[in-house]
Amino acid sequence: MHSKTVEGSASIFDRIEKWGNKLPHPVSLFFILTVGLLLVSAIGSYLGWSYQLPDQPEQTINNLISEQGLRNWLSGSIQAFISFPPLGIIIIAMIGIGIADASGLIGYAVQRAIKHAGTWQLTSTILLLGVLSNIVGSVGYIVLIPLACRAYIAAGRSPLAGLATAFAGVAGGTHATFFITTYDIVIAGISTSALNLLHPDLTVSPLANYYFLSASVILLVAVGTVVSIKFVEPRLSRGEYRNPQHLSLTPSTENDRALKVAGAVFISAIGLILFSALSENGWLAPANPEQLARSEVIKGLPILVSFVFGLSGMVFGFVSGKFRREQDIIKACEQSLSQLGLFLLIMFFASQLIFTFKLSNLAGLLAVNLSDMLAVLSIEGPVLVIILVLFSAVLNIFMGSPVVQWSVMAPVFVPTLLLAGLPIELIQVAFRIGDSVTNIISPLFGYLGLILATAQQYQGHAKLGTLVSMMLPFSMAFLIMWTSLLVIWVYVLEWPLGI
Repeated sequence: MHSKTVEGSASIFDRIEKWGNKLPHPVSLFFILTVGLLLVSAIGSYLGWSYQLPDQPEQTINNLISEQGLRNWLSGSIQAFISFPPLGIIIIAMIGIGIADASGLIGYAVQRAIKHAGTWQLTSTILLLGVLSNIVGSVGYIVLIPLACRAYIAAGRSPLAGLATAFAGVAGGTHATFFITTYDIVIAGISTSALNLLHPDLTVSPLANYYFLSASVILLVAVGTVVSIKFVEPRLSRGEYRNPQHLSLTPSTENDRALKVAGAVFISAIGLILFSALSENGWLAPANPEQLARSEVIKGLPILVSFVFGLSGMVFGFVSGKFRREQDIIKACEQSLSQLGLFLLIMFFASQLIFTFKLSNLAGLLAVNLSDMLAVLSIEGPVLVIILVLFSAVLNIFMGSPVVQWSVMAPVFVPTLLLAGLPIELIQVAFRIGDSVTNIISPLFGYLGLILATAQQYQGHAKLGTLVSMMLPFSMAFLIMWTSLLVIWVYVLEWPLGI
Protein backbone atom coordinates (compact mmCIF):
# COMPACT_ATOMS: atom_id res chain seq x y z
CA MET A 1 0.00 0.00 0.00
CA HIS A 2 2.85 2.37 0.90
CA SER A 3 4.67 1.73 -2.38
CA LYS A 4 1.53 2.58 -4.34
CA THR A 5 1.20 5.83 -2.41
CA VAL A 6 4.81 6.74 -3.13
CA GLU A 7 4.41 5.86 -6.82
CA GLY A 8 1.24 7.95 -7.02
CA SER A 9 2.87 10.96 -5.41
CA ALA A 10 5.91 10.50 -7.66
CA SER A 11 3.74 10.65 -10.78
CA ILE A 12 2.09 13.82 -9.50
CA PHE A 13 5.44 15.52 -8.89
CA ASP A 14 6.74 14.21 -12.22
CA ARG A 15 3.87 16.08 -13.88
CA ILE A 16 4.64 19.18 -11.83
CA GLU A 17 8.28 18.98 -12.94
CA LYS A 18 7.30 18.51 -16.57
CA TRP A 19 4.92 21.47 -16.43
CA GLY A 20 7.37 23.62 -14.46
CA ASN A 21 10.19 22.94 -16.90
CA LYS A 22 8.02 24.30 -19.69
CA LEU A 23 8.11 27.68 -17.99
CA PRO A 24 10.65 30.15 -19.35
CA HIS A 25 14.17 30.18 -17.96
CA PRO A 26 14.30 32.05 -14.60
CA VAL A 27 16.00 34.97 -16.34
CA SER A 28 13.19 35.18 -18.90
CA LEU A 29 10.60 34.62 -16.18
CA PHE A 30 11.91 37.52 -14.10
CA PHE A 31 11.94 39.73 -17.21
CA ILE A 32 8.36 38.81 -18.12
CA LEU A 33 7.17 39.39 -14.55
CA THR A 34 8.92 42.76 -14.48
CA VAL A 35 7.20 43.83 -17.71
CA GLY A 36 3.88 42.66 -16.31
CA LEU A 37 4.52 44.62 -13.13
CA LEU A 38 5.23 47.75 -15.17
CA LEU A 39 1.89 47.37 -16.95
CA VAL A 40 -0.03 46.82 -13.72
CA SER A 41 1.60 49.88 -12.17
CA ALA A 42 0.52 51.96 -15.17
CA ILE A 43 -3.04 50.65 -14.96
CA GLY A 44 -3.19 51.19 -11.19
CA SER A 45 -1.87 54.73 -11.50
CA TYR A 46 -4.37 55.55 -14.26
CA LEU A 47 -7.28 54.17 -12.21
CA GLY A 48 -6.16 56.05 -9.11
CA TRP A 49 -5.42 53.07 -6.86
CA SER A 50 -4.25 54.16 -3.40
CA TYR A 51 -3.96 52.98 0.18
CA GLN A 52 -3.09 54.35 3.60
CA LEU A 53 -1.16 52.75 6.43
CA PRO A 54 -1.99 53.70 10.03
CA ASP A 55 -0.60 57.13 10.94
CA GLN A 56 0.94 57.44 7.48
CA PRO A 57 0.08 59.70 4.53
CA GLU A 58 -1.91 58.24 1.66
CA GLN A 59 0.15 56.28 -0.84
CA THR A 60 -0.64 56.03 -4.54
CA ILE A 61 0.48 53.49 -7.12
CA ASN A 62 3.46 54.79 -9.07
CA ASN A 63 3.36 54.50 -12.84
CA LEU A 64 6.74 52.98 -13.66
CA ILE A 65 6.27 53.50 -17.39
CA SER A 66 6.02 57.28 -16.94
CA GLU A 67 8.98 59.63 -17.28
CA GLN A 68 9.34 59.95 -13.52
CA GLY A 69 9.01 56.19 -13.08
CA LEU A 70 11.82 55.62 -15.57
CA ARG A 71 14.00 58.19 -13.81
CA ASN A 72 13.38 56.52 -10.44
CA TRP A 73 14.30 53.11 -11.86
CA LEU A 74 17.47 54.36 -13.57
CA SER A 75 18.64 56.15 -10.43
CA GLY A 76 18.40 53.05 -8.27
CA SER A 77 18.64 49.96 -10.49
CA ILE A 78 22.41 49.52 -10.28
CA GLN A 79 22.44 50.00 -6.51
CA ALA A 80 19.55 47.51 -6.23
CA PHE A 81 21.73 44.90 -7.95
CA ILE A 82 24.90 45.71 -6.03
CA SER A 83 23.12 45.67 -2.67
CA PHE A 84 21.06 42.53 -3.42
CA PRO A 85 21.72 40.46 -0.25
CA PRO A 86 23.10 37.19 -1.69
CA LEU A 87 25.43 38.82 -4.21
CA GLY A 88 28.50 39.95 -2.27
CA ILE A 89 28.10 37.22 0.35
CA ILE A 90 28.34 34.41 -2.16
CA ILE A 91 31.13 35.91 -4.27
CA ILE A 92 33.34 36.44 -1.20
CA ALA A 93 32.62 33.06 0.37
CA MET A 94 33.16 31.18 -2.89
CA ILE A 95 36.80 32.30 -3.06
CA GLY A 96 37.79 30.33 0.03
CA ILE A 97 35.37 27.50 -0.62
CA GLY A 98 36.76 27.19 -4.15
CA ILE A 99 40.25 26.65 -2.75
CA ALA A 100 38.99 23.99 -0.34
CA ASP A 101 37.04 22.30 -3.13
CA ALA A 102 39.85 22.28 -5.69
CA SER A 103 42.32 20.98 -3.14
CA GLY A 104 40.08 17.95 -2.58
CA LEU A 105 39.49 18.80 1.09
CA ILE A 106 35.70 19.05 0.92
CA GLY A 107 35.16 15.90 -1.10
CA TYR A 108 37.63 13.82 0.89
CA ALA A 109 36.39 15.04 4.28
CA VAL A 110 32.79 14.25 3.36
CA GLN A 111 33.82 10.88 1.94
CA ARG A 112 35.52 9.87 5.20
CA ALA A 113 32.92 11.43 7.50
CA ILE A 114 29.88 9.58 6.13
CA LYS A 115 31.61 6.22 5.71
CA HIS A 116 29.52 4.62 8.45
CA ALA A 117 26.50 6.97 8.42
CA GLY A 118 23.10 5.34 7.98
CA THR A 119 20.32 6.64 5.76
CA TRP A 120 18.21 8.16 8.53
CA GLN A 121 21.22 9.46 10.43
CA LEU A 122 22.69 11.30 7.43
CA THR A 123 19.36 12.80 6.38
CA SER A 124 18.36 14.03 9.83
CA THR A 125 21.85 15.43 10.49
CA ILE A 126 21.80 17.47 7.28
CA LEU A 127 18.32 18.79 8.09
CA LEU A 128 19.36 19.74 11.62
CA LEU A 129 22.50 21.50 10.38
CA GLY A 130 20.40 23.27 7.75
CA VAL A 131 17.89 24.62 10.26
CA LEU A 132 20.60 25.68 12.72
CA SER A 133 22.76 27.27 10.00
CA ASN A 134 20.45 30.30 10.03
CA ILE A 135 22.26 31.35 13.20
CA VAL A 136 25.17 32.36 10.97
CA GLY A 137 23.22 33.90 8.11
CA SER A 138 23.82 32.68 4.58
CA VAL A 139 26.49 30.08 5.36
CA GLY A 140 24.03 27.21 4.95
CA TYR A 141 23.34 28.10 1.31
CA ILE A 142 26.99 28.54 0.46
CA VAL A 143 28.54 25.67 2.41
CA LEU A 144 25.98 23.11 3.58
CA ILE A 145 24.00 22.59 0.36
CA PRO A 146 27.05 21.72 -1.78
CA LEU A 147 28.37 19.56 1.06
CA ALA A 148 25.07 17.68 1.24
CA CYS A 149 25.33 16.86 -2.47
CA ARG A 150 28.84 15.47 -1.92
CA ALA A 151 27.74 13.50 1.13
CA TYR A 152 24.90 11.84 -0.74
CA ILE A 153 27.17 10.94 -3.66
CA ALA A 154 29.68 9.41 -1.24
CA ALA A 155 26.85 7.41 0.32
CA GLY A 156 25.69 6.17 -3.08
CA ARG A 157 22.53 8.30 -3.00
CA SER A 158 21.13 10.95 -5.34
CA PRO A 159 22.98 14.28 -5.01
CA LEU A 160 19.74 16.14 -5.80
CA ALA A 161 18.13 14.43 -2.81
CA GLY A 162 20.96 15.83 -0.70
CA LEU A 163 20.42 19.27 -2.21
CA ALA A 164 16.68 19.10 -1.54
CA THR A 165 17.17 17.95 2.05
CA ALA A 166 19.70 20.66 2.88
CA PHE A 167 17.69 23.36 1.09
CA ALA A 168 14.57 22.34 3.02
CA GLY A 169 16.42 22.75 6.30
CA VAL A 170 18.20 26.00 5.48
CA ALA A 171 15.36 27.87 3.73
CA GLY A 172 12.24 26.00 4.83
CA GLY A 173 13.28 26.33 8.46
CA THR A 174 14.46 29.93 8.26
CA HIS A 175 12.83 31.07 11.51
CA ALA A 176 13.20 27.89 13.59
CA THR A 177 16.20 28.02 15.92
CA PHE A 178 17.59 27.16 19.32
CA PHE A 179 19.52 30.44 19.45
CA ILE A 180 18.67 34.09 18.93
CA THR A 181 19.36 35.32 15.40
CA THR A 182 19.42 38.62 13.54
CA TYR A 183 15.90 37.87 12.29
CA ASP A 184 14.63 37.69 15.89
CA ILE A 185 15.97 41.16 16.62
CA VAL A 186 14.94 42.86 13.38
CA ILE A 187 11.45 41.36 13.21
CA ALA A 188 10.81 42.18 16.89
CA GLY A 189 11.77 45.77 16.15
CA ILE A 190 9.33 45.98 13.25
CA SER A 191 6.62 44.38 15.40
CA THR A 192 7.27 46.94 18.14
CA SER A 193 6.82 49.81 15.69
CA ALA A 194 3.51 48.34 14.52
CA LEU A 195 2.38 47.60 18.10
CA ASN A 196 3.10 51.20 19.11
CA LEU A 197 0.40 52.39 16.71
CA LEU A 198 -2.11 51.17 19.32
CA HIS A 199 0.03 50.82 22.45
CA PRO A 200 2.86 53.40 22.43
CA ASP A 201 4.48 52.16 25.64
CA LEU A 202 4.79 48.44 24.77
CA THR A 203 7.69 46.60 23.13
CA VAL A 204 8.13 43.15 21.59
CA SER A 205 11.02 41.04 22.90
CA PRO A 206 13.37 39.31 20.43
CA LEU A 207 12.58 36.18 22.49
CA ALA A 208 8.81 36.55 22.13
CA ASN A 209 8.63 33.34 20.06
CA TYR A 210 11.63 31.53 21.52
CA TYR A 211 9.90 28.52 23.14
CA PHE A 212 7.81 27.72 20.09
CA LEU A 213 10.57 28.24 17.52
CA SER A 214 12.97 26.06 19.56
CA ALA A 215 10.42 23.22 19.59
CA SER A 216 9.90 23.82 15.85
CA VAL A 217 13.48 22.70 15.15
CA ILE A 218 12.68 19.20 16.37
CA LEU A 219 9.41 19.12 14.42
CA LEU A 220 10.96 20.24 11.13
CA VAL A 221 13.87 17.80 11.37
CA ALA A 222 11.51 14.90 12.07
CA VAL A 223 9.00 15.83 9.37
CA GLY A 224 11.69 16.70 6.84
CA THR A 225 13.53 13.42 7.39
CA VAL A 226 10.39 11.37 6.72
CA VAL A 227 9.45 13.42 3.65
CA SER A 228 12.97 13.21 2.24
CA ILE A 229 13.44 9.46 2.67
CA LYS A 230 9.90 8.27 1.97
CA PHE A 231 8.74 10.64 -0.77
CA VAL A 232 11.48 12.79 -2.32
CA GLU A 233 14.46 10.47 -2.55
CA PRO A 234 12.67 7.44 -4.10
CA ARG A 235 11.59 9.64 -6.99
CA LEU A 236 14.96 11.34 -7.48
CA SER A 237 16.90 8.05 -7.28
CA ARG A 238 15.49 7.07 -10.67
CA GLY A 239 17.48 9.77 -12.46
CA GLU A 240 21.04 9.79 -13.76
CA TYR A 241 23.55 12.24 -12.35
CA ARG A 242 27.02 13.45 -13.10
CA ASN A 243 29.76 12.89 -10.53
CA PRO A 244 32.53 15.47 -11.15
CA GLN A 245 35.87 13.71 -10.95
CA HIS A 246 37.49 16.17 -8.54
CA LEU A 247 34.91 15.49 -5.84
CA SER A 248 36.59 12.31 -4.58
CA LEU A 249 40.12 11.20 -3.83
CA THR A 250 41.43 7.69 -3.32
CA PRO A 251 41.86 6.92 0.40
CA SER A 252 45.56 6.90 1.23
CA THR A 253 47.96 7.55 4.10
CA GLU A 254 49.01 10.87 2.53
CA ASN A 255 45.43 12.07 2.12
CA ASP A 256 44.48 10.97 5.63
CA ARG A 257 47.47 12.84 7.03
CA ALA A 258 46.56 15.94 5.02
CA LEU A 259 43.00 15.71 6.31
CA LYS A 260 44.19 15.57 9.95
CA VAL A 261 46.45 18.60 9.51
CA ALA A 262 43.79 20.59 7.62
CA GLY A 263 41.21 19.59 10.22
CA ALA A 264 43.44 20.86 13.01
CA VAL A 265 43.89 24.16 11.17
CA PHE A 266 40.13 24.40 10.54
CA ILE A 267 39.23 23.79 14.20
CA SER A 268 41.98 26.12 15.43
CA ALA A 269 40.83 28.94 13.15
CA ILE A 270 37.21 28.58 14.26
CA GLY A 271 38.31 28.39 17.90
CA LEU A 272 40.37 31.58 17.52
CA ILE A 273 37.44 33.43 15.92
CA LEU A 274 35.00 32.26 18.61
CA PHE A 275 37.40 33.18 21.41
CA SER A 276 37.99 36.60 19.88
CA ALA A 277 34.27 37.22 19.46
CA LEU A 278 32.98 35.80 22.76
CA SER A 279 35.70 36.70 25.27
CA GLU A 280 35.21 39.96 27.14
CA ASN A 281 38.25 41.73 25.71
CA GLY A 282 38.49 39.83 22.43
CA TRP A 283 39.48 41.80 19.32
CA LEU A 284 36.23 40.73 17.61
CA ALA A 285 34.01 41.13 20.69
CA PRO A 286 31.07 43.55 20.17
CA ALA A 287 31.03 46.76 22.20
CA ASN A 288 27.67 45.64 23.59
CA PRO A 289 27.73 41.89 24.38
CA GLU A 290 23.94 41.75 24.03
CA GLN A 291 24.23 42.85 20.40
CA LEU A 292 26.33 39.91 19.13
CA ALA A 293 23.74 39.14 16.40
CA ARG A 294 24.35 42.62 14.96
CA SER A 295 28.09 42.77 15.57
CA GLU A 296 30.91 43.16 13.07
CA VAL A 297 31.80 39.47 13.30
CA ILE A 298 28.32 38.48 12.13
CA LYS A 299 28.25 41.11 9.38
CA GLY A 300 31.66 39.97 8.17
CA LEU A 301 30.96 36.26 8.57
CA PRO A 302 31.25 35.48 4.80
CA ILE A 303 34.83 36.81 4.87
CA LEU A 304 35.65 34.68 7.93
CA VAL A 305 34.07 31.62 6.29
CA SER A 306 36.10 32.23 3.16
CA PHE A 307 39.27 32.65 5.20
CA VAL A 308 38.78 29.46 7.25
CA PHE A 309 37.91 27.29 4.25
CA GLY A 310 40.63 28.85 2.09
CA LEU A 311 43.35 28.38 4.72
CA SER A 312 42.28 24.79 5.43
CA GLY A 313 42.10 24.05 1.71
CA MET A 314 45.61 25.37 1.10
CA VAL A 315 46.98 23.29 3.95
CA PHE A 316 45.27 20.15 2.65
CA GLY A 317 46.37 20.86 -0.91
CA PHE A 318 50.06 21.35 -0.11
CA VAL A 319 50.27 18.48 2.39
CA SER A 320 48.50 16.04 0.03
CA GLY A 321 50.48 17.24 -3.01
CA LYS A 322 47.43 18.52 -4.93
CA PHE A 323 48.82 22.07 -4.72
CA ARG A 324 52.47 22.66 -5.56
CA ARG A 325 52.72 26.36 -6.33
CA GLU A 326 50.92 29.70 -6.02
CA GLN A 327 49.31 29.36 -9.45
CA ASP A 328 47.35 26.31 -8.28
CA ILE A 329 45.60 28.46 -5.65
CA ILE A 330 44.85 31.26 -8.12
CA LYS A 331 43.47 28.74 -10.61
CA ALA A 332 41.24 27.25 -7.90
CA CYS A 333 39.76 30.67 -7.09
CA GLU A 334 39.29 31.45 -10.77
CA GLN A 335 37.55 28.14 -11.42
CA SER A 336 35.22 28.62 -8.44
CA LEU A 337 34.16 32.13 -9.44
CA SER A 338 33.73 31.13 -13.09
CA GLN A 339 30.84 28.88 -12.02
CA LEU A 340 28.81 31.88 -10.84
CA GLY A 341 27.87 33.16 -14.30
CA LEU A 342 24.29 31.85 -14.22
CA PHE A 343 23.89 32.96 -10.62
CA LEU A 344 24.94 36.54 -11.44
CA LEU A 345 22.60 36.68 -14.43
CA ILE A 346 19.62 35.49 -12.41
CA MET A 347 20.49 37.81 -9.52
CA PHE A 348 20.47 40.86 -11.79
CA PHE A 349 17.00 40.22 -13.16
CA ALA A 350 15.67 39.13 -9.75
CA SER A 351 16.96 42.30 -8.12
CA GLN A 352 15.29 44.44 -10.79
CA LEU A 353 11.94 42.71 -10.33
CA ILE A 354 12.04 43.22 -6.57
CA PHE A 355 13.19 46.82 -7.00
CA THR A 356 10.39 47.69 -9.41
CA PHE A 357 7.86 45.98 -7.12
CA LYS A 358 9.08 48.23 -4.30
CA LEU A 359 8.90 51.35 -6.49
CA SER A 360 5.34 50.58 -7.61
CA ASN A 361 3.81 50.53 -4.06
CA LEU A 362 1.71 47.52 -5.09
CA ALA A 363 2.81 45.44 -2.08
CA GLY A 364 1.27 47.90 0.37
CA LEU A 365 -1.97 48.04 -1.62
CA LEU A 366 -2.23 44.23 -1.60
CA ALA A 367 -1.58 44.01 2.16
CA VAL A 368 -4.14 46.72 3.02
CA ASN A 369 -6.88 45.20 0.86
CA LEU A 370 -6.39 41.74 2.34
CA SER A 371 -6.37 43.18 5.85
CA ASP A 372 -9.66 44.93 5.13
CA MET A 373 -11.08 41.66 3.83
CA LEU A 374 -10.19 39.89 7.07
CA ALA A 375 -11.85 42.66 9.08
CA VAL A 376 -15.07 42.37 7.05
CA LEU A 377 -15.20 38.57 7.44
CA SER A 378 -14.97 38.90 11.26
CA ILE A 379 -12.95 35.67 11.59
CA GLU A 380 -11.48 34.89 15.00
CA GLY A 381 -9.29 32.37 16.85
CA PRO A 382 -7.42 29.51 15.20
CA VAL A 383 -9.09 30.03 11.81
CA LEU A 384 -7.72 33.58 11.75
CA VAL A 385 -4.24 32.30 12.64
CA ILE A 386 -4.35 29.73 9.85
CA ILE A 387 -5.44 32.38 7.34
CA LEU A 388 -2.59 34.65 8.44
CA VAL A 389 -0.07 31.81 7.95
CA LEU A 390 -1.47 31.05 4.49
CA PHE A 391 -1.46 34.70 3.45
CA SER A 392 2.14 35.14 4.64
CA ALA A 393 3.14 32.00 2.74
CA VAL A 394 1.57 33.23 -0.50
CA LEU A 395 2.94 36.77 -0.21
CA ASN A 396 6.40 35.34 0.54
CA ILE A 397 6.46 33.71 -2.91
CA PHE A 398 6.43 37.18 -4.46
CA MET A 399 8.47 39.20 -1.94
CA GLY A 400 11.35 36.96 -0.83
CA SER A 401 12.87 39.03 1.99
CA PRO A 402 11.24 38.47 5.42
CA VAL A 403 12.30 41.93 6.58
CA VAL A 404 10.73 43.65 3.59
CA GLN A 405 7.61 41.51 3.80
CA TRP A 406 7.07 42.11 7.52
CA SER A 407 7.80 45.82 7.08
CA VAL A 408 4.86 45.94 4.67
CA MET A 409 2.56 43.60 6.56
CA ALA A 410 3.12 44.62 10.19
CA PRO A 411 1.73 48.19 10.13
CA VAL A 412 -1.43 46.86 8.46
CA PHE A 413 -2.00 43.47 10.04
CA VAL A 414 -0.79 44.01 13.61
CA PRO A 415 -3.38 46.69 14.56
CA THR A 416 -6.16 44.81 12.74
CA LEU A 417 -5.39 41.46 14.36
CA LEU A 418 -4.78 42.96 17.80
CA LEU A 419 -8.29 44.40 17.67
CA ALA A 420 -9.52 40.94 16.59
CA GLY A 421 -8.09 39.49 19.81
CA LEU A 422 -4.76 37.96 18.71
CA PRO A 423 -1.70 38.74 20.87
CA ILE A 424 1.29 40.31 19.13
CA GLU A 425 3.57 37.30 19.69
CA LEU A 426 1.03 35.02 18.00
CA ILE A 427 0.64 37.38 15.03
CA GLN A 428 4.40 37.51 14.64
CA VAL A 429 5.03 33.77 14.82
CA ALA A 430 2.19 33.04 12.36
CA PHE A 431 3.91 35.35 9.90
CA ARG A 432 7.25 33.64 10.50
CA ILE A 433 5.83 30.20 9.72
CA GLY A 434 4.33 31.40 6.45
CA ASP A 435 7.50 33.27 5.58
CA SER A 436 9.60 30.11 5.98
CA VAL A 437 7.65 27.33 4.28
CA THR A 438 7.41 28.82 0.78
CA ASN A 439 11.01 30.03 0.49
CA ILE A 440 11.89 26.68 -1.08
CA ILE A 441 9.30 26.95 -3.90
CA SER A 442 9.49 30.68 -4.65
CA PRO A 443 10.86 31.62 -8.08
CA LEU A 444 11.83 34.98 -6.58
CA PHE A 445 13.89 33.54 -3.73
CA GLY A 446 17.23 35.32 -3.43
CA TYR A 447 19.40 32.19 -3.57
CA LEU A 448 17.50 30.54 -6.43
CA GLY A 449 20.36 31.16 -8.88
CA LEU A 450 22.88 29.49 -6.60
CA ILE A 451 20.62 26.49 -5.93
CA LEU A 452 19.86 26.03 -9.63
CA ALA A 453 23.54 26.31 -10.57
CA THR A 454 24.39 23.67 -7.94
CA ALA A 455 21.68 21.32 -9.24
CA GLN A 456 22.95 21.68 -12.80
CA GLN A 457 26.40 20.50 -11.76
CA TYR A 458 24.84 17.06 -11.25
CA GLN A 459 21.93 17.15 -13.68
CA GLY A 460 22.56 19.41 -16.65
CA HIS A 461 18.90 19.68 -17.68
CA ALA A 462 17.66 20.71 -14.21
CA LYS A 463 15.32 23.69 -14.44
CA LEU A 464 12.86 25.60 -12.29
CA GLY A 465 10.31 22.78 -12.52
CA THR A 466 12.92 20.32 -11.25
CA LEU A 467 13.51 22.42 -8.13
CA VAL A 468 9.83 23.08 -7.44
CA SER A 469 8.87 19.41 -7.83
CA MET A 470 11.67 18.40 -5.42
CA MET A 471 10.79 20.99 -2.80
CA LEU A 472 6.99 21.02 -2.93
CA PRO A 473 6.60 17.92 -0.68
CA PHE A 474 8.74 19.62 1.99
CA SER A 475 6.82 22.90 1.65
CA MET A 476 3.42 21.23 1.98
CA ALA A 477 4.47 19.05 4.92
CA PHE A 478 6.12 21.94 6.77
CA LEU A 479 3.09 24.18 6.23
CA ILE A 480 0.59 21.62 7.53
CA MET A 481 2.60 20.26 10.45
CA TRP A 482 4.09 23.57 11.62
CA THR A 483 0.71 25.35 11.52
CA SER A 484 -0.90 22.43 13.33
CA LEU A 485 1.76 22.61 16.04
CA LEU A 486 1.05 26.34 16.48
CA VAL A 487 -2.70 25.85 16.82
CA ILE A 488 -2.25 22.98 19.32
CA TRP A 489 0.44 24.91 21.23
CA VAL A 490 -1.73 28.02 21.67
CA TYR A 491 -5.35 26.81 21.72
CA VAL A 492 -5.07 23.29 23.18
CA LEU A 493 -2.00 23.26 25.41
CA GLU A 494 -2.14 27.03 26.10
CA TRP A 495 1.65 27.19 26.41
CA PRO A 496 3.53 30.52 26.15
CA LEU A 497 5.18 31.19 22.80
CA GLY A 498 8.26 32.80 24.27
CA ILE A 499 9.74 35.05 26.90
